[in-house]
Amino acid sequence: MDSNAVPQPSSVVDFQVYGLDETFNGVRWVDFFEGLPGKPPWALWLGHRAAGSDSGVRVGTLPKQRYEAVLCPNGKDPLVEVAFSGAFGVVNVTLPDSSVVRPDGLIPSLVEHAEHQARRYAEWPIVWWSIEGAQVRARVWHFAGGWAAFSTALDDAYLVAVGVGMEAANLAFEPVKDDSMYHTDLSAPLNFAELGRQKSARPEAWLPPPRRDAFHPDQLAFVPDDSEA
Repeated sequence: MDSNAVPQPSSVVDFQVYGLDETFNGVRWVDFFEGLPGKPPWALWLGHRAAGSDSGVRVGTLPKQRYEAVLCPNGKDPLVEVAFSGAFGVVNVTLPDSSVVRPDGLIPSLVEHAEHQARRYAEWPIVWWSIEGAQVRARVWHFAGGWAAFSTALDDAYLVAVGVGMEAANLAFEPVKDDSMYHTDLSAPLNFAELGRQKSARPEAWLPPPRRDAFHPDQLAFVPDDSEA
């Protein structure tokens, strides 16, 4: 092996990826992936936006063995990390447009809140999903007009979803068999720059926040009080 070789952006996806089933009508895209250069990713997220609306769901497939090896090397509860992946996602997707000024300290406070909620995942309410036609349980957390949910029903992967404008209950998922529906080739190496180019060419391929021009009361509750400084 050439020690001076430039590492590939990522290896190809080597696990079964899930998305919403064929009953979903709307735009689909590869949203982002989590991984290190030259190695298979430990999470792949697919975007879904309902036709003619701002409602949609991001679906993350997290291969259990790899995800736990990377995120829980010291035996931590993997479901805390899984729950946080969803909770962080909903904190991020519900932020208003970048033109809305972020109060100092708000973002760290929101992330800390997501971490706190993830540690309490066992208290999240139960909803029912369909995965490959089987009814399974998922746990859901609502925040700022959005929600995060996850299921452990699959043998080899955690399934996580982050949604706005759609109910978390009664979603139906299936393996992705035709990656052209997501305008990508999942047999080719993933590349952040290429994903960015694809999304910029399809302005509809993103999930707008529930409120674009103002913060939600759930978010404003975490604006640091200057009087406490």
